[in-house]
Amino acid sequence: MHYIVILEKSFQKKKINKLMKNILYIIVAFIALSCSIAKKESNVITVSILPQKYFVEQIAGDLYPVNVMLPPGASPADYEPTPQQIQELSNSMFYFYVGHLGFEKSWMKRFRETTENVEYISCSKRIDLLRSDVGHKHDEHEQEHGTDPHIWTSPENVKTISRTISDALSEKYPENATLFNNNLENFIARIDSLDFHIRNEFADTTNNTFMIFHPALSYYARDYHLEQLSIEFEGKSPSPAHMKKMVDAANANNIKTVFVQSQFETSKAKAVAKEIGAEVVSIDPLAENWLDEMYALTAKMKKALTAHEQTN
Repeated sequence: MHYIVILEKSFQKKKINKLMKNILYIIVAFIALSCSIAKKESNVITVSILPQKYFVEQIAGDLYPVNVMLPPGASPADYEPTPQQIQELSNSMFYFYVGHLGFEKSWMKRFRETTENVEYISCSKRIDLLRSDVGHKHDEHEQEHGTDPHIWTSPENVKTISRTISDALSEKYPENATLFNNNLENFIARIDSLDFHIRNEFADTTNNTFMIFHPALSYYARDYHLEQLSIEFEGKSPSPAHMKKMVDAANANNIKTVFVQSQFETSKAKAVAKEIGAEVVSIDPLAENWLDEMYALTAKMKKALTAHEQTN
């Protein structure tokens, strides 16, 4: 463990090239593996993002500690796990991952190669996936390229994700299967109440188009028949031509709200908002309390869509 701390500090304090990072990663991985030898079976669960922690806890309560790879405020596109996180992953019984986040794509192969005792479970199983660039479903052969990863922004998807978690835990711990199933059914009932609330909120809106910097709400938009306009283009900062296109689209749809996330830069969103006379509103789809955030998001979305209508 002393070696882990030393290496972690070196990551934080020094700028080292990619080759050295890989060498240090290999050393840390071997240390992590050696530390796990002869230990009793771990009951730690690792997840990629905070909403998944919330889902696990709805199913399992406080039976198992949950380790989260992506810390609050970090970008899921390019985050680099610390040596300490890799150590914690190596001591986990499960890794419930999203499957299409940027940092997962960069690190998953190395994770699997150095944590042989961890069971990897994709939360994208049985999810009707969307393409990240055009918002359409595609077959599994294309999922490695251009898949929209934000599956947890759909209440319907979260029911599927929760069933995946419950099934895995029930198989591992059959003595607790009844508890997991009861908790699952209670959580699904709460999700159904959320879904009813969202549909009721949008039932009387006539404008269904919203603007956001990073396209994090594609699945939410699909569930509730909304149209998402993204300032960020193909995962990159928008070009002047795309910025103009978004300004024109916002004016055409009378948009008066631009949604942003703290994990992404906001200057381009603020520039578009200033050009169209819109308010910049912060949302956090990566918040830990997923249910509360979904209610808060819906209230902000309702206000944004209503503001469009009032200025028509």
